[in-house]
Amino acid sequence: MVKTVPIGALLLLVFLPAIKAILPTAAIDIRCTDNESCDTTLFASQASFGAFPDMNAESNEPMAPMIPPTDDPLLCNGASAEDDDFVIPGFSKFVMIVPRGGCTFQQKTANAEFLGASGIIIYGTLASRYSLNSTLIAMNDNIVTPESVVYPQQYYDYDCDKASAEIPLSRLSFDSLPYDYMRNDPVLSGSADQGNICAQANNNFANKCPSERCLLTGEVDDLGENMMACCAWDLHIWLYNDDNATREDTSSIKIPAFYITMAEADEVTLNMQMHQITVTMYRRYYPLYNVSSVVIWALGVFVAALAAWMSASEYRNAKFVNRESLDEIQPIDRSTSSSQEQDAAPMRNMQEESMELTAAHAFGFIIFSTSGLLILFFFQIYNIVKIFYAFGCAGAIFQIIFYPLFHRMSACMGMRDRIAFTTDKLELGAVSYVQIVAACASYGICTIWIYIAFTRNHPDSILFFWLMQDIMGACMCIMFLSTIKLNSIKVAAVLLTAAFFYDIFFVFVTPYLTKEGKSIMVDVATSGGPPTADPAWCEKYPDDVNCQGGDPLPMLFTIPRLFDYSGGSSLLGLGDIVLPGLLLSFGARYDAAKRMIGMASSGGRVVPQNCQGQKKGYFTALVVSYAIGLAMANVAVYVMKMGQPALLYLVPCCLGTMSCLGWMRGELRELWNTPRVLASCDSILYGPIVEESEEESQNLSPIN
Repeated sequence: MVKTVPIGALLLLVFLPAIKAILPTAAIDIRCTDNESCDTTLFASQASFGAFPDMNAESNEPMAPMIPPTDDPLLCNGASAEDDDFVIPGFSKFVMIVPRGGCTFQQKTANAEFLGASGIIIYGTLASRYSLNSTLIAMNDNIVTPESVVYPQQYYDYDCDKASAEIPLSRLSFDSLPYDYMRNDPVLSGSADQGNICAQANNNFANKCPSERCLLTGEVDDLGENMMACCAWDLHIWLYNDDNATREDTSSIKIPAFYITMAEADEVTLNMQMHQITVTMYRRYYPLYNVSSVVIWALGVFVAALAAWMSASEYRNAKFVNRESLDEIQPIDRSTSSSQEQDAAPMRNMQEESMELTAAHAFGFIIFSTSGLLILFFFQIYNIVKIFYAFGCAGAIFQIIFYPLFHRMSACMGMRDRIAFTTDKLELGAVSYVQIVAACASYGICTIWIYIAFTRNHPDSILFFWLMQDIMGACMCIMFLSTIKLNSIKVAAVLLTAAFFYDIFFVFVTPYLTKEGKSIMVDVATSGGPPTADPAWCEKYPDDVNCQGGDPLPMLFTIPRLFDYSGGSSLLGLGDIVLPGLLLSFGARYDAAKRMIGMASSGGRVVPQNCQGQKKGYFTALVVSYAIGLAMANVAVYVMKMGQPALLYLVPCCLGTMSCLGWMRGELRELWNTPRVLASCDSILYGPIVEESEEESQNLSPIN
């Protein structure tokens, strides 16, 4: 009996994007023109309005950096460009370096373009986090008082849990409301040696507060002498549209707008003061094609073909000679203890314990998969599934990799595989020392994998994790197809057709049946769907409950997107391997059985024939059709911009190929029912079957 997890929950091909933070999708190259070594590259976030520069610095022209006019430092008043302040000798283009605050990002960009700038870089400041309450000002006869100041918010703008300090009010200035950056920034920014009171009050301040800046909270102590200040966040943000701007206002902006952090702005400002520099704005390189989709396609085809091919190994490895007469078929002696057979013991055990699927099993599989999928959707017990799957895969890794490997190593070193103990518990029987070592390696590695899965956020980016997950999945597929077998395409047609409609229903139909319009299949495959919190919040607090989710269940192959800074992964569910793989396995076994028994069907009767040179088989054609179907699913993902039920493409390709070839070769009737050649091979390998006639097995005997 084989213990399985609900692989029906992952009959899906999807490319999962990474949504963990606000990504800096652009970059800025700073180059010195005075032969000083100050070249550097800064990452920046792009605006949702304006132009998008080309990828790579070489495709964009260097520009001279400029600051706003002295009478409009925030670039919010629409300053005129009548003077020659913005004529830069030797440069036809310039970029405005503008602090955040005072007006919308879109208004700043429009004003920079009016001044003739070819781009704008907006940087964060402490002052931009303060504002004035216009309602209170209006109620106070338009008089601005300290009570009118709207201070930054905990967690969104700062975090007192990271670092905090009480700043004497005598060291602060409130002459220019809402915030006097000229006098307040020096006591709230930099290191302790630079006069930052926050840094002086907190040991190891640089590690506790990466921004090395603090924001005033507005909370004054009971004596009215100190105000609380806390560690400020300094992260990239979206340069969003102005809600009051019309579409014409947005479309009229023709220059790119970037955002950099306060720390990055310090670097730019310092270079501007010390050197003559140029600034090149460009988009970071982003591959036009997802290379990982090709890799995961190749991986899926390879594993499906390998698992199916290995499932026919006993037929393929058997050696026979034709005889003109044979009174009785002799089964292979399984009591032999040769080194070669001990090497193959795990695979042979799987095949001896194999189960032949029937139509009832096919319907039972769909019912079981549906129940498991709904339980996961409503109860969200994803962690339990991860544990069960990992330890199930540990057994598969033991059977497929570690036991054969360690047994061969011990044989090469001349070490005898001694029996450690014998027990009837769990039907283990005699357990050797090599088996113990192999089991420790298998379960130890899977335990490490579980530990990473439960302790790291989004572990799919860790090489060991996703590589081990793919190895676990491949071993599970090989073990599955070596244990579960089809002996007719009638059962295959029932199973694959049912899975075909099951897949379509839970991907495309369930969004119309659930309250929130969720696809049950996609929701379960991604452990409850992507995080519901804002990416900026999740960048600050990745352990927040609303930032969890989006990590796929482990019953799949995963390949991180290659050469893509934005991250994400390409996924292929194991159900898309093993279900079509059952048909591939049937084709491989049928081909191997015909070669083994040396007979071919002709005119409804079985005649002796040497089939070793026979080239017309089903396995190769089925592998090609599987590859085509999986490629079609990949293309559909890009065309439809959403995850696809891969069986929608795999079932017609594989089942249709098998049926057409069988019809063309006059073998469809035999394939539809259990082929007699398979029964004959099983009789030869494992002993005669009562229902089998001796006439079917004449002229053959195994070589012992």
